[in-house]
Amino acid sequence: MMFLESAATAAAPEPFGHYAQATVTPDGIVWVSAQLPVGVSADSSAAEQARRVLSNVLSIVAAGGGRADSVAKVNLYLTDISDWASVDAVFAAAFGDHRPARAVLQVAGLHHGFRVAADAVAWRVHGR
Repeated sequence: MMFLESAATAAAPEPFGHYAQATVTPDGIVWVSAQLPVGVSADSSAAEQARRVLSNVLSIVAAGGGRADSVAKVNLYLTDISDWASVDAVFAAAFGDHRPARAVLQVAGLHHGFRVAADAVAWRVHGR
């Protein structure tokens, strides 16, 4: 029988609905729910929003027992694909030499008028 656990941290926004910040499987996969840049203005730049989003994602990864270099995949959601270059620069700064698999998808809109969101999959590198 498989049992899932939730991972959560006060360093990222509480969920707006009926979901966990992340779910961790028994084999150590950390599935991070989509994160918005809560804490910055919806009018802020895409780069500023991306910094907050990735900070939220990496805080949740850490709460699940992972770290930045254990992130296997990130999905980035942009409301304007022309923000790709500035968001990519923030992404590179957040991950350094580590290069997780990634998708960048343009979406019609995001909650609360934000421009950037992300979700991720990581591996637990230290347990509870």
